[in-house]
This record gives sequence, structure tokens and C-alpha cells, in this order.
Amino acid sequence: MNEMHPLFSLKGKVSMITGAARGIGLGMAKVLAGAGSELILIDVLEEELKEAAREIFLETGKRPLAITGNLGNMDDIKRMVREAHERHPRIDCLINNAGTTVRKPFVEITPEEFDRVIVVNLKAAYFLSQKVARGMIEAGRGGKIITVASSTSFLGVNNLSAYGASKGGIYALTKGMAVELAPHRICVNAVAPGFFQTNLTQAVWEDPQRRDWAVSRVPLGRLGKPEDIAGSVIFLASAASDYITGQVLIVDGGWISA
Repeated sequence: MNEMHPLFSLKGKVSMITGAARGIGLGMAKVLAGAGSELILIDVLEEELKEAAREIFLETGKRPLAITGNLGNMDDIKRMVREAHERHPRIDCLINNAGTTVRKPFVEITPEEFDRVIVVNLKAAYFLSQKVARGMIEAGRGGKIITVASSTSFLGVNNLSAYGASKGGIYALTKGMAVELAPHRICVNAVAPGFFQTNLTQAVWEDPQRRDWAVSRVPLGRLGKPEDIAGSVIFLASAASDYITGQVLIVDGGWISA
């Protein structure tokens, strides 16, 4: 079997992934481990996170550090970063993947629902990135911060106004962090999935009419799977993207271009 090109190797690196218990997060974690990275897995789902860590170990031989916590709680964020640094003094790559949504018409969203989406999707990514970036700056070796944005960072979608607001914020946050952290050789980018089949969207795609509508909009003719985003993450986490920062890479099967 051919070895991975050195530009894409993550051997000797440490990657932290939030929302890593399932879906896109778990898919990313497996690919990062396969590229040689040590892993720190973050999720609020304790039992599913333990199972994800076991699954990764069986498939890749890497033994991840699994840390359970609520990204909506600032004290939990501090604790999780502290626990991560107890095993891994240096974090080379942070992937802000954890997310939530509320599917309701704009005129029906409550302040509580809006706050929950913004806190998990945007505020948590902001302050976890802040804490990890401080460690990267102190280590003086640069680093990578990758956040999962969305096609709703660019387009309006029915019943996803709060989610779209949070992901539009990720687009702007990626640009702002990239400029401020560039002097420290920290590259900040995002990936924006389109119609993907994950735990978060499972209820939507169980409706045949909605699923057929979505597939009809995608030039490649299918919904995305967690592994479809893996190559983009490897690229942005590795030395192959060392001169790329402030970008949002759209991974949508061509939907936005259609």
C-alpha cells in the first residue's frame, strides 16, 4: 500500500474535535487518526463518546482522549481544555464541529431557542478557539483551527433562520480570527457542508419528499456522507494548507453553484 504524502501526514500532531461522538465529527476523527494524529474527542454524549473512542482504537490503533462536557457552559470549556493539556501539552489542530439547530419558522422562534443555537454553534466555537489559540501562541509552533460552517452561511433556507445566523457568524469569525492569528502562524479556515446525512438531519431526510427535493438540487445527485468532508479536513489540518487562511471551503456536491 502506498504511504501518505508527507504534506498530508499528521504524524506527531494532536487534534481536538468537538461533537466527535457521531456523524461528521466521528468521521473526521477517524480520518485524522488514520493520517497519524493523536486525538482529543469532545462531546456532551458520554456513552456515545466512549463508544466512538473504542471504535477509533479498533480501526486505527490510536487511543483517543475522550472528554465529556457541555460546550454551552464556559466553565466546562475551561475544564475540558485543562484536561486536554494534562495529557497533551500542545494542541496542533482544533476542529469546532459541535452544533445544534431548531427547525421552525422565523416568526415562531423563541429567545430561548435562538440563544441555545447561538451558544452551541457560535459562542462555544469562539471561546474554545480563544483558549486553544492561547496555548498555540505560547507553544510558538503555529497551528490550525477549522470550524464547520454551512451552506446557510451563504444562503437563506426555510425554517433555519437561527441556525443560519449562527453559521453566518462562523463565516465572519473565521475571517476575523485568521487576520488576528496569522502573525502567530495559526491558520484559521472553515468547511461548509451542504445537504449531509447525519444524526442532526436524520429526521429531515426520513421524509421521502424532502430527500428527493434535496437530491434534485445537488448536481452530483446525492446527499453528502460524513466521509465526504474528510479530505477537506485533512487538507486544512495538514502542512498542505500552510499558506491558506481565512477561507471557507464549500463541500456541497455543487449545490450552491447550481
